[in-house]
Amino acid sequence: MKHDIIVERFGIRLRPVTMDDAEFIFKLRRSPELSKYIGELDSRYSVHESWLKEYFQREGDYYFCIELLSGEPVGTIAIYDISERTGNWGRWIILPRVLAAPASVWLIFHVAFDILGLNSVYSNTVIENESVVSFHDHCGLPRTRIEHGGLTINGIAYDTVIHTASKEHWPFIQKKLEKPAVLAERLLTENTKP
Repeated sequence: MKHDIIVERFGIRLRPVTMDDAEFIFKLRRSPELSKYIGELDSRYSVHESWLKEYFQREGDYYFCIELLSGEPVGTIAIYDISERTGNWGRWIILPRVLAAPASVWLIFHVAFDILGLNSVYSNTVIENESVVSFHDHCGLPRTRIEHGGLTINGIAYDTVIHTASKEHWPFIQKKLEKPAVLAERLLTENTKP
């Protein structure tokens, strides 16, 4: 969906994905290190490009590029499948060793609750993706259920953990994310100094 939401804080910016991001996103999603827990991917760039073009026509789908304040893209994140003021947040991929996780999640929840006015957002994470499941747990995102066979990767069905955050939980989650986001911003700033 074409949108014009741009938010930044903690040294990170979320801005709308554009067709100019197609190659970056394709490489990001095809990286063996990063794609281990992503659903089925077609290896053809043309299929990816067509999907992205169709995305711009879809309502209720807010896809963002995560970038440093310098404009360097470092990942993606989205809110999609919005229905009855609830949305799925995902497509969350960040380049290795870029400390953008707390800030990007803080910003996507800010978009969901403060800008879009959603009542809740949920994510579905492969159970074996222990670092992401642990991150969600430590942010105070309640586990609401296990979805058996929730995601297929390379023909294998994996169970997923569903974490749900409500607008009422947002102030608590906000506080849990702010401290690590501030620390990450300091480290990002130190790593980008000449």
